[in-house]
Amino acid sequence: MLAQSPLCIASLKDPLAGSLKIGAHEDTVELMKRIFPSHEVVASPRSSKNTDLTSGELGAIQAYTTTEVPALRRLLGHDPVVTPLEGLGGAKLGYGQVVFAADECLLEEDGDKRAVVQAFCEATFDGWALAIRHPEQAAEMVKEAKQMLGLDDESNDHWYPSAEFEVEMLQKCNEHVKGTFAGDRYGVINAERWSAANDWLLKGSSSKNFGLDPDLWQPPKN
Repeated sequence: MLAQSPLCIASLKDPLAGSLKIGAHEDTVELMKRIFPSHEVVASPRSSKNTDLTSGELGAIQAYTTTEVPALRRLLGHDPVVTPLEGLGGAKLGYGQVVFAADECLLEEDGDKRAVVQAFCEATFDGWALAIRHPEQAAEMVKEAKQMLGLDDESNDHWYPSAEFEVEMLQKCNEHVKGTFAGDRYGVINAERWSAANDWLLKGSSSKNFGLDPDLWQPPKN
């Protein structure tokens, strides 16, 4: 779980200097329109976003500071213009890359399924701690897992084929994860911050702890 969403737009020109055509993932178009009301926002393919930007097809793209931005730097030879979305125009995006589970897996009366989710969370906490202490080792472990599972990085153009890129990407994620430390764990969600983000995203119509089980894991009491 990342303490702050790495969501941003990447462009070759300052988006504040004039209107741009922004390419966004289909499920993020409405969010982008809300944050950038004076720009044209269109749905665009994930797989060719960097090429669409550098070719001039798009003036800006939905990106993540952890992936597309370092890939673009290697492609362009310099950093693109990066506009983080957190806080822009009052935006509260909350966390990034959280763990989701089906409601039935969280029922108190189904202790076995709930225990599986708790064990997964514990493994996630341990994984982030390892990644922060030993990023090179963690990146190598991810690489081995990808090979075992036959993953091909979705054949997209925002992934750079080098160990250096993968370690940098992980380290950028680590910086976000460090902000989630609670008790003795990295990757913990703060219920108040989660609810504040939901209030903004749902324009004040969310209920307390909407989409969050705050009792699934609690930091140990000192």
